[in-house]
Amino acid sequence: MGNLNEDEMVSLLDYSKYYDKLEMPIPRNRDKVLEDLQHEKFIMKNDAGTWDITNMGALMIAKDLKKFESLHRRSVRVIWYKENSRLDAIREKEFCAGYAFSHEEIVQYIMTIIPQEEVIVEATRKSVVSFPEIAIRELLANAMIHQDLQQRGTNPMVEVFKNRIEFSNAGAPLVAIERIVDSVPVSRNENIAGFMHKCGICEERGSGYDKIVEATGKNELLAPRIENQNNQFTKAILFAKVPFELTTKEDRMRTCYMQACLAYVNFEGISNSDIRKIFGLGEKEKAKASRLLTSAVEGGYIKVMDPDTAPRYKKYIPYWA
Repeated sequence: MGNLNEDEMVSLLDYSKYYDKLEMPIPRNRDKVLEDLQHEKFIMKNDAGTWDITNMGALMIAKDLKKFESLHRRSVRVIWYKENSRLDAIREKEFCAGYAFSHEEIVQYIMTIIPQEEVIVEATRKSVVSFPEIAIRELLANAMIHQDLQQRGTNPMVEVFKNRIEFSNAGAPLVAIERIVDSVPVSRNENIAGFMHKCGICEERGSGYDKIVEATGKNELLAPRIENQNNQFTKAILFAKVPFELTTKEDRMRTCYMQACLAYVNFEGISNSDIRKIFGLGEKEKAKASRLLTSAVEGGYIKVMDPDTAPRYKKYIPYWA
């Protein structure tokens, strides 16, 4: 937005929250505020002596993105469904503040609407949620940061079902899906990634999917599914816990492969016991885990790290390793 006087410009940007986010005191002098916002490339002075707000400034710290005509479709929509289909929506909510502020708000909102159950742990009642918070944080940040801002007509979107959460954004994935865990970090919007890293929202280390795969494995969940839809959209699907017998072969193979990728980037391999932990199988179900690993090897997803090792000590790594 261009040609704004100082008061108009300051009224559109939530600079007080900007300082809160960076854990810095708000300057008493407005000139210092303007200097800081210029340094962040959020605003700039034009030839007419008035102020322009950059797309970056609005996306990051706007009070309301709907006031910016070219960015009103960039606010994140969260749709909460009653069951596992899109036929019956409970509520739809749009988060219109800049991403630096709305990211935390969206995460907390999702955490309140996802299914929870109460369990007793050492005489204390605790709530256990269906999806790990770290995975939700990372997938939401990815949808915000890696969207294609040139593509019109669609908001970044989070759809919450009983059995899954779907995160979608405009733009195809920037790296091959099968190498998403071990790839060198690439960002479609470097300035956005840089500022969100500064705010502690993302790391810019390419470790987002490592954290997601680790969190899903620890919680006995299937690995997330990443989809490239017609080279126009990216969709990431996070699944709630499913009993092993109800999982599909494709889900098991993907989970095996993703966990093998995570182990390999940490200079390790996955074993029969690792697979049992991930799928919630007991000590007596070694044969199930062995069959699963054999299927994954035959399917070309993984391979044995050292073929000469005794069967009980075998470890597995991704096929490309």
